Amino acid sequence: MQADADSLPGADSLYEHAPCALIITSKAGVILRANTTFCEWLGYPKDQLIGHRKLQELLTIGGRIFHQTHWIPLLEMQGSISEVKLEFATSDGKKVPMILNVIRREHSGGTFDEVSAFVVIERHRFEQEVLISKRQAEDSLEAHLALQRDLSVADARLRIALESAHMHVWDVDPVTRERRYDDSVARLLGYPSSQFVSAAAYSSFLEPQDQQREAELFSAALESVAKEYRCIYRLNGIDGVQRTVLSTGRGAFDPDHKLVQFVGILHDITDVKREQATAEDRALFSEQMIGIVSHDLRNPLSVISMVTEMLDRPGLTSKQQIFVRHAQEAAQRARRLINDLLDFTQARIGRGIGTTKATTDLHMLIAGTVEQLRIVYPKRELVHSTHGNGLCIADGDRIAQLAGNLISNAVTYGAEDRPVTVTSSITALGFELMVHNWGKPIPPDFLATVFSPMTRGVNLPQDTRSVGLGLFIVSEIVKAHGGTVSVTSKIDVGTTFKATFPL
Repeated sequence: MQADADSLPGADSLYEHAPCALIITSKAGVILRANTTFCEWLGYPKDQLIGHRKLQELLTIGGRIFHQTHWIPLLEMQGSISEVKLEFATSDGKKVPMILNVIRREHSGGTFDEVSAFVVIERHRFEQEVLISKRQAEDSLEAHLALQRDLSVADARLRIALESAHMHVWDVDPVTRERRYDDSVARLLGYPSSQFVSAAAYSSFLEPQDQQREAELFSAALESVAKEYRCIYRLNGIDGVQRTVLSTGRGAFDPDHKLVQFVGILHDITDVKREQATAEDRALFSEQMIGIVSHDLRNPLSVISMVTEMLDRPGLTSKQQIFVRHAQEAAQRARRLINDLLDFTQARIGRGIGTTKATTDLHMLIAGTVEQLRIVYPKRELVHSTHGNGLCIADGDRIAQLAGNLISNAVTYGAEDRPVTVTSSITALGFELMVHNWGKPIPPDFLATVFSPMTRGVNLPQDTRSVGLGLFIVSEIVKAHGGTVSVTSKIDVGTTFKATFPL
């Protein structure tokens, strides 16, 4: 049905209230005419725009630059511009994005630029979101590529490390639970190069005596969330070489305890086991030889001791008495050295120092030991103090040996003009023995190894030096009694060795 022509809006009304902005400018950009829509979008009355403002002055900084560098040259060259998006600044400072089309026309009154513009706020927002998403995607892609590069480098390094350490990777198919081996595993089986090895083929190389134990450990690890698979077994290679392998692995399970992944490592420890066995044999042989020699020295030393006792009789000259006394002291020192070597051998072989515990009066035991050492060290002051009353359960001979070693150590390294104090204590929880001396403190870096074997002080006269087993034997005696031993050493408070035992 055709509408009455008189009822339709006129051309002026259509121009003023069109759903788009319509502007006419001079070639210089001065606004000569603008419809109401454009003025309302920017919040300016017409009389402030027409004849007073240039179109480019209403643009943002970026739009003005575009107008100067592209708008003007394009109109000069082609006379029109299509679908250019620019931002206009409103009277209150806000930004309104618009899509503009412009054409330059010749009229009888001159040359004018006719501009139409559409507000594209939603489109602009969408484009911004697309740009942001694009940048995020590009950043994510770059990060992913960087991660892939790092992963490749890490994988290469891991491969080199595994090859250098004679290690190989294997995993488990979560569905079939069949083991899958890296191609490099073929070298463990004696093949000259890497190649595919099936689970069945690998199992056929296992030493028959190790197969059942290995299968049980692997099966247990597959069924347990927390259990780690660890097994040492032998492989009989096609090259005739038997290799010892340490196989380890751990599974990953989902919340329902269903196997998700299981990864393991095969480590060729053939050389390590061989060297370890050789070193253990060598050490055992050396320690056994020390024990045998030390034991066999006791017989000739006993003869020497008996002869020196027989020689020690009245009527000797002073010079002869000195010789006999030196021989007796040397025999006693050799006997102590032999006892230390025998104790050291027992401790190192693994049996530990033997003890025979019985009810013992600690104070009387230590008092007797101190009294004997006063004879050995007549020029040194030895002080014994006691705390608490009662008995303890211990190996009396070993406790006396421990006290003797600590006191001898204090006399050797302590100040000659200051006393050595020995304190025996019995408490409700146990018994203690402390030996204190004054003098130069033990260096801090030496404190950590003071109870290690073959450790001794420095800058001592040759006749006072030993093989360095005294404090090691002290720690072994304390260990045999289930106790602990410690040392503190400072210039202002002196050096104190403290052995603590359960009652």
